[in-house]
Amino acid sequence: MDEFRISATGVSINYMPQYLAEELGYFRDVDLSVSSYVPSPWTQVLKDIDSGEYDAVVGGIWVPAIYNNRLGRKYRAFAKVASRCPLVLMARRPAKSFRWQDLENRVVLVSGGNGASPGLFLKGIAAEGGADVRKIEFVHDFTAAMHFELFQGGMGDYVLLKSDLAAELAALGRGYVAADLAVMGGPVPWSVYYGINANGELAGRFTLALKRATAWLLQHEGRDCEEILRRNWPKVAPQDGIEVVDAYRRCGMWDATVDIKKDELDRWQGFLVQGRVIDRPLAYGELVDSGACRYAEDRLQKA
Repeated sequence: MDEFRISATGVSINYMPQYLAEELGYFRDVDLSVSSYVPSPWTQVLKDIDSGEYDAVVGGIWVPAIYNNRLGRKYRAFAKVASRCPLVLMARRPAKSFRWQDLENRVVLVSGGNGASPGLFLKGIAAEGGADVRKIEFVHDFTAAMHFELFQGGMGDYVLLKSDLAAELAALGRGYVAADLAVMGGPVPWSVYYGINANGELAGRFTLALKRATAWLLQHEGRDCEEILRRNWPKVAPQDGIEVVDAYRRCGMWDATVDIKKDELDRWQGFLVQGRVIDRPLAYGELVDSGACRYAEDRLQKA
């Protein structure tokens, strides 16, 4: 079996298709031995992929975008694992309804230590939803774990957290859901696999297994992922994890094609331009190599 090594920016429920492909033997079916680890700091993923010792990074496509042709680096994404932002905006007090304008003249804690995408995306959808983002005070100088604690200690009016931390905060009675970005944020290529040799056969075989696992996930319920949830998120009550998976299934987190869609990418790049981390939207082919998805689709049609 060939090795396929992934340097991951985290362990996330929205990466469930990858975990299922391993659990169900789909990687084994394409003669791949897949390994994955999460480096600290997460930026080590770029050194990993540059070294040639790793075949792919799983994380945000904003990284290939901002590094595009800078410092001689060229990364391209070959498959998508998550089509929605898996973050939840938590409020200090419950409210019957929420509008993006509610963030104006408020302090919003958004992790910066774990990557720029949460703040860039939240600002983009808030502006898209009619809020004047110049009136929102974003605090993004700390890690997500620090914001989780600081919010409980009284800092900020809102905090943006991953779904497992949001569920934990709610269970503690210290926060209330204001906006689930997986639902209100709309479709976006949030988590992708990218690398330097994105159209090789290894990437194609990996993508084939990922497609099969995603299709399986869309045909089953969250309770069928319970053991994976228990192993990876021991602090999250199993039923809460199951409900997150089912909510993700309903809102479109996972797309059976695993293709990176141009309209979703263009929307995300608009937010990146607004955040001034890229100068202009990049052409689709500059960021995406569709070879692995074509390989997978061809093999499925011949099966």
